[in-house]
Amino acid sequence: MAGQSVQEAVNKRPLLVLRSMIGKNVFLRLKNDHSIYKGKLLNVDAQMNIIMGGTMEYEGGKEVVNFDLILVRGSNVLFVGKADDL
Repeated sequence: MAGQSVQEAVNKRPLLVLRSMIGKNVFLRLKNDHSIYKGKLLNVDAQMNIIMGGTMEYEGGKEVVNFDLILVRGSNVLFVGKADDL
């Protein structure tokens, strides 16, 4: 997505945007949770279920827990972004 305008990114399908970030560091926030999870996006499926590796949970800007591998149900995700945008 580097070099694209915000409008171009908005016009893309969310799943395609997520798939373009596979192998990159991302962050996500869950619905009903104040924590941020930052790690490498390993895979995403058609329901936007997300697999991340080397993931750190942050709460209030502080590291809380380190996970080797996590699976997040797509319906629980509030937002996802590139980790360098955090």
